[in-house]
Amino acid sequence: MTIEGSWGLGSAVVGGEVTPDRWVVGKITGEISVREISTKLIRHAAAAAGGIETVPVPEDLQRAACMSDDEIERLRAIGRRVERHYGRSQDIEWAVKRGSEEILLLQSRPETVWSAQESAPVGRAATHPSAHVLSIFGGRRR
Repeated sequence: MTIEGSWGLGSAVVGGEVTPDRWVVGKITGEISVREISTKLIRHAAAAAGGIETVPVPEDLQRAACMSDDEIERLRAIGRRVERHYGRSQDIEWAVKRGSEEILLLQSRPETVWSAQESAPVGRAATHPSAHVLSIFGGRRR
């Protein structure tokens, strides 16, 4: 499971203006096997007069992870629940409400990158049903 995030509103990530932090987390174990923290120079924020504005990220946060390990674990648990509900891998969009640390599920849709890849067959079809069983035990069909 890959989790990506950045400071501010997600439009900077979607628009390609910032490279998000990235974690690869084991769906079952919760082990974080990849932790890539990017330098974040800007973020999008709600403007006082309405709309969205681009603002600089404070220097002390530019190289800081935008999420804690606890938040990563909570996202992993949410992702597993959503995938169990739909019965397949999902591409999930989320937000963290700073101050309350509440995780908001914004959208979920079937994951398309991995499912679009063609999978190679694991073996050839046997011409005789017993050939498979015999091959497992090292026997030969005559």
